[in-house]
Amino acid sequence: MDLPLWNTHHQQQTSTRRKQKTIKPLFEPSNPPTNITLVGISYSDNTLSDAAIQFLLEAACSHHIKSYILLGERDKKQSLNKMVTALSHHWYLPLPSADLSTVPHPECTKLIHIDQSPRQTELLNMTLTSIANNVGEELAVLLKTSSNSVIPNNPLDPENRIARIKRAREYQRQALGVTLGSYNSLDESVIALVDLDMFSYPSLQEVITTAQQYIPSGRNHATNNDAKYHAVCANGLQVSRSKVSRPKRAYYDTFSTILLPNAWLHQEADRVIPRGELEGENATMAKMNQRQILDWILAEGRRRDGQIDEQQSFDPVLVRSCFNGLTLYRADFWFHPSCRYDMYYESDANYRSKGEQQTCEHIVFHECLRREVHKNDGFRIAVQPDLLTLWHLIN
Repeated sequence: MDLPLWNTHHQQQTSTRRKQKTIKPLFEPSNPPTNITLVGISYSDNTLSDAAIQFLLEAACSHHIKSYILLGERDKKQSLNKMVTALSHHWYLPLPSADLSTVPHPECTKLIHIDQSPRQTELLNMTLTSIANNVGEELAVLLKTSSNSVIPNNPLDPENRIARIKRAREYQRQALGVTLGSYNSLDESVIALVDLDMFSYPSLQEVITTAQQYIPSGRNHATNNDAKYHAVCANGLQVSRSKVSRPKRAYYDTFSTILLPNAWLHQEADRVIPRGELEGENATMAKMNQRQILDWILAEGRRRDGQIDEQQSFDPVLVRSCFNGLTLYRADFWFHPSCRYDMYYESDANYRSKGEQQTCEHIVFHECLRREVHKNDGFRIAVQPDLLTLWHLIN
């Protein structure tokens, strides 16, 4: 299947334009260009939060970080391109110019690449072809003709919300593999996978520092170094309160999170397999509520060696799977050729929800990486306790 290169159309357009004078941002980038690339999907132009748009613009205009955004549908009247243009002029062009018609766009907006996902029929064919080639034609046909009620965690369910997300994420991963280079040339880069509908994100400097400190560059580095990880997740929170209590923060993304060795934190009411009944599952850990989970992560990550500095007071907490709205991957692991978001592996269904009868796409992907790299001391993924995202304001 031909996959789009995000920047091809843009390059064709800009090559025919008259050269314009570059407008300097109001402040210089605080760092030289980084090896981080932001990647995200969203339903449409107007489902991105204001905080997400600001995060993308700050990444581009203050840190020279590229982003690749895949939208399911486009809204021409309120397009993301228009919002990026308006805000970049507002934030990064000096006054007193009021007439923006004669002023070129800030150059940094070229680092934000926006594309539309193919139709669902194309995505279904992509997943069907992959399963047929990698698992077998018989299973592919069976999945295509079966619903979630017959085969749980079916990536070929045409209507299921999570199955559609799996296919969109995998399409974007494949397309970016073409755009950014081959698997063998990506081991010096970091992919920052980000949800685009949250209320708050960590600062870009925190993201950069986390990547530099905890994710090794190059596949020649020792994989058993305790200070290095193949992926680092943010600590995703929500703020909630009861009628009689003050607002409190709690851990949010239980659907994607599995503690080591095998404690899935998803809420009991939405689990097909009850808490404590997965193979090797610690029932006490699995039964923690969301506030207890946050307390546990903070306690596990808090430094005990007396070397608490101004920038970092927590170390990453190793887990089996996580996402939390922002995860940094060593790029050669995110582009691993044997793993996909839309793959089918029977035991993944153990982590499916009752309502959707689907397993979180991040668990599917991380379980595959665990299987693929077990000979090299395993896939190391962790939650960074003080790299914070906020999913909801008040519940």
